[in-house]
Amino acid sequence: MMARRHNSRSQSSSKDGPNDGHHLLESPPSSQRKSPNNSTLARRAMVIRKDMNSIQKIKCVLGLVMIVVVISLLNNIGGRQHHVLSERYDANDNNSAAETELLQALYDLPLPTTQKELVDLNDELAGLEPKFILQWAHHTLLAGNHNNLRSQETNGWNSHPLVQVTSFGPTGLVILDQLSKYNLLDTVPVITMDTLHLFKESYVFYDTVQSHYNSTLHLTTTKPVHIAHPPELDGDSVFKGFISSKVEFQDVYSPTLWKTDPRYYTKVTKIDPLQQKLEEWQTIMWITGRRRSQGGEREKLDVLEFDSFPPDEDNRRVRSEEDDNDNPFHSSKGRWKLNPLAYWSYDQVWKYVKANEVPYNLLYDLGFTSIGDEMTTTLPKKSHVGDAIYERSGRFDDLNRTECGLHSHLQKIKALKKKNEEAGEEWTVPELTCEKCIDLNEDTFLETVENNNLRDDSLLLLEFYSPFCGSCQEFAPVLNRLADYQIPNTIVARFDITEQNIPKYNNQELFQVESTPTLYLVGHSPSFYAEMYSGKHEFDAILQWLTEKRNSR
Repeated sequence: MMARRHNSRSQSSSKDGPNDGHHLLESPPSSQRKSPNNSTLARRAMVIRKDMNSIQKIKCVLGLVMIVVVISLLNNIGGRQHHVLSERYDANDNNSAAETELLQALYDLPLPTTQKELVDLNDELAGLEPKFILQWAHHTLLAGNHNNLRSQETNGWNSHPLVQVTSFGPTGLVILDQLSKYNLLDTVPVITMDTLHLFKESYVFYDTVQSHYNSTLHLTTTKPVHIAHPPELDGDSVFKGFISSKVEFQDVYSPTLWKTDPRYYTKVTKIDPLQQKLEEWQTIMWITGRRRSQGGEREKLDVLEFDSFPPDEDNRRVRSEEDDNDNPFHSSKGRWKLNPLAYWSYDQVWKYVKANEVPYNLLYDLGFTSIGDEMTTTLPKKSHVGDAIYERSGRFDDLNRTECGLHSHLQKIKALKKKNEEAGEEWTVPELTCEKCIDLNEDTFLETVENNNLRDDSLLLLEFYSPFCGSCQEFAPVLNRLADYQIPNTIVARFDITEQNIPKYNNQELFQVESTPTLYLVGHSPSFYAEMYSGKHEFDAILQWLTEKRNSR
């Protein structure tokens, strides 16, 4: 800009006369070099020319510096620098005034409405102590923004936007203690899930916790749900209430559901009861004790997550015309999940517990590092010492993963079939060939089982399977080999449970199938019997079992 203005003045000078200082830069004709001052003027012109070149360079440098500064400012406005708030507090670690300032800044941070806002907010929360994260969540949901967030979803006194969900592990206990210490517990109810299969020490600990936090702790304990699958509903389920005892649970499902169908067991004991309670309370955010240091899927855990409802979930939340469909985090689409100790280590957790005299389950003193149901909890594996998964290495160990849980599998089949129908695609069933097997259906099942087609000393090895089940597909070559082996007086048959109901025998549900593949040995000597196989789905193991059963009869 300066160069262009200078040139324009030069042009006007040539027209109006040599009054502009720039005229000094032009060399005069030799005929005019008579005055003794001409050489002085020439030297002065050279100095001016050099000075102007220097000024020009300085201006260019300054311009570049200004551009860099502006770009930096724009970047900071578009995306806040990581942990700005935490750095402000770290400089005044023990200053209560600094804490107040930090909290006031935190309270200005609303819940995100875009993915970028969620990323930016997690950048801020990642560097903060749990007490600040919990106070931010409490203020956001129960103070200034409460009315706006609830909109027309509020349901009187039974509405709890913020709750803690815990099994009273050490991390959950730290959170519980922090809620109590900062006077948040009275307005944040606590949910724990009783699967009816916990250690007796865990049930005793319920009373310990309640006593320690006295009247400020509002503890709600969920129970497993009773889900029925009437044949006439073609795979749909019916909620029939809650189960109150372990004996009742085993009658409704089975004593081994936890092993044969662990996913469905978790669904009826934890997932469904919790979701029903959160739905009843119209909860917007629930606090968990998950941490990155626990390894596995938790290694990249953020402090704040949005847990979307599954597309096929029967969401009873009533939508209003004012709902913001453009907001991916609207409460009709899911719930927030807060992990205030996401960045804490196992040692940090226990250091807090000990230093603050927080009560804990006495089983931890016996060496347990993670406690759940009695039958799925063992001491941590020494082979995992030093690994991220060590803490939870004693959970769900040695469960049978070579089977497809029946209820979970049938639900997946139903969803897959519906998806194909909506897409206008043909429903095709995978083919599992077994040339020497007898394929039974609802019409031929009882005729074969009742031995009308067998000799009295014959045995029937009966498989209940689904061609969609990956474990059944893996087991198919083994079944073929058993059929080809031609075991003396043994017939191999199979029954596809995908879209067929297992017929009753003498009006009794004789064949209990909780997962696929399931094998039964049926015989009539000396009287009718049907015995389920519980070993490994391997050829040698099954052949040995058959031999032992035949020899014992």
